[in-house]
Amino acid sequence: MRLWEVLWTHYLSEHLHLYVCVAILKRYRNRIMGEQMDFDTLLKFINGLSGGIDLDAILRDAEALCICAGENGAACIPPGTPPSLPIENGLLYAQQDDEVL
Repeated sequence: MRLWEVLWTHYLSEHLHLYVCVAILKRYRNRIMGEQMDFDTLLKFINGLSGGIDLDAILRDAEALCICAGENGAACIPPGTPPSLPIENGLLYAQQDDEVL
């Protein structure tokens, strides 16, 4: 739950989820590269990490990556890449008019 809450805050970037993914890959790169995992094996490995990741360390790494990348990093994210949580008109939730009874 904490991971989702952090992603939905758009703290530092609306694409923080991408930095979290990079932080996870960076943390486990020696094992991934050492075992020369193909895509299916990598996907199985990453899914197996669920509940076993040191979330504090991953979030610190993701934050550092985001800060280091800065505007240059943001410029490298392809246009149309969805944010962690879609924002409509700058609001987290679409506002609806109250119905008059």
